[in-house]
Amino acid sequence: MASLEEQLRAVKLKKSLEPQKDFSSPKTAGYISQEEIQSYQMSVLDVNTEEWFELLEDYTFPSRYVPIDIEDAKLFVSIYDRLYAKHDPSVIATIDWREHLSSVESKRIKYLCSCLQEEMDSFLVDKGAEFAFVKLSSRSPKDAPMAQSRFKQMYQNLISQEHLMNLTQVEIENLQVTSLLKAAFQALKMKFADDVIDCCVRSERVYQDLLLALALPSRFRENWIVRQFVDIDVDMEFRGFVHQQRLTALSQYNYLIYSERLANNKDFYTRTISTFFERNIKPKLSNFVKDYIIDFAVCEDVPGAKVWVIEINPFLITTDAALFSWEHERNLLEGSGDHVEFRVVEKPRHGAKAMLPMGMKEMIRENICTFPFFKNCVITHFGF
Repeated sequence: MASLEEQLRAVKLKKSLEPQKDFSSPKTAGYISQEEIQSYQMSVLDVNTEEWFELLEDYTFPSRYVPIDIEDAKLFVSIYDRLYAKHDPSVIATIDWREHLSSVESKRIKYLCSCLQEEMDSFLVDKGAEFAFVKLSSRSPKDAPMAQSRFKQMYQNLISQEHLMNLTQVEIENLQVTSLLKAAFQALKMKFADDVIDCCVRSERVYQDLLLALALPSRFRENWIVRQFVDIDVDMEFRGFVHQQRLTALSQYNYLIYSERLANNKDFYTRTISTFFERNIKPKLSNFVKDYIIDFAVCEDVPGAKVWVIEINPFLITTDAALFSWEHERNLLEGSGDHVEFRVVEKPRHGAKAMLPMGMKEMIRENICTFPFFKNCVITHFGF
């Protein structure tokens, strides 16, 4: 098993051969010294869910902790290491990890599944909810759906509902990427522990986070965080930058897509989120770390729009800056301006697909030819 230091030195924990976007993935290029690596580790652990959940319990999704034993964390890392570490999601989707477990591993996984299922069932009954969203202490396994065979069908179902006739190439591309993001989110709507564990085993994000947690055993405190599933539109997630307890900047989180309602109502969302932060979050986090990155969701199915805190990330270049640049705009993110700078995608973006993993691009290519009005088209006309 590769150590965290080896992973960090390898640049971005597993450098892809193709451009792709994981909006909260750790970009670890430049972490060379052991001191820098340890500082990075501590900064990540300082903003784990357990460090802030009780402070913000009234403003985030109802949740329950299910502890992960350190030996179980090692088991998940070991499985990913030997089966998936060298493969991209399209290959990972074809490898059933259950067929490659020892009898001891299989027995332990079944026990974990049973314990987690019991807690999920109890939680869902308590909350009167049908589905849960399950993450780990740091991040969710939201990259896992791309490594599951069912994801392709979910995407096809969503894109088939869109009306693509008479749209421009860039408008079609925007709908395709939006449908991919919707499918990835809906794939994390969970009722069964077996599905949760399957996601966690296949997730590089989970692998990275457990590897980091294991590197500091004195601070090991990992949990499955079972949360009430709340439907969030993919254009209604936002990344906020907080420096010295001041909200300095906001960005559209899923910045590969254009949203007309978001672009046309920037002032409303700036005001709504900023007011929510100043009134509710800032006072509660007065004794928390002073610099952090906080993700919000806005749900408009309630009067006045409800704002939720999704999670908190370290204020480091290892956290994606969304529509900002750590390299060129750090001063802005650290509060050089006199107002909250809010950025959204102002129009559909040419080339958004280029930022997707190869498997997702192939999925788009395959699916476009299943529509009757595209069957006789020259595919290169649509930018493929």
